[in-house]
Amino acid sequence: MKKELILYYIGVFIFFTALIFSVRHVVNTTRMFVSFETGFNPVLIKWGIDKNDSTLRIKDPIHLRKDYHLIKYDDNSFIQNDSVLFADLESDSIPNKGNLLNIQPPYYIWKEANNDTLKVFKHGVTLKFTSNLK
Repeated sequence: MKKELILYYIGVFIFFTALIFSVRHVVNTTRMFVSFETGFNPVLIKWGIDKNDSTLRIKDPIHLRKDYHLIKYDDNSFIQNDSVLFADLESDSIPNKGNLLNIQPPYYIWKEANNDTLKVFKHGVTLKFTSNLK
């Protein structure tokens, strides 16, 4: 009787473990990452990045990888004048300076189709980010 009960619990445990891994696989394979062809209207980002895989969920199924960096402005004093944007993008304490995923929510993000520039609106400033995978 005890052996059958132990085998039953082991079977239930294996079933639920397999179910969790299969759901995670389906979720990961149905993601669509932002590319040159992708376009989307302004979306309010309220939450940060997923720490497990360093992606930002824009809206299902669109996700953003960490390959978008701030374009080079001739005069970036507007970033230095805003302490929050400066801390997010140019601070010495962050590993990837200018990376889009460093910006803390909330902010608006949008992209036109067949364009490699992402635009972010935060604190009354529109920032442009471009992919380094050209």
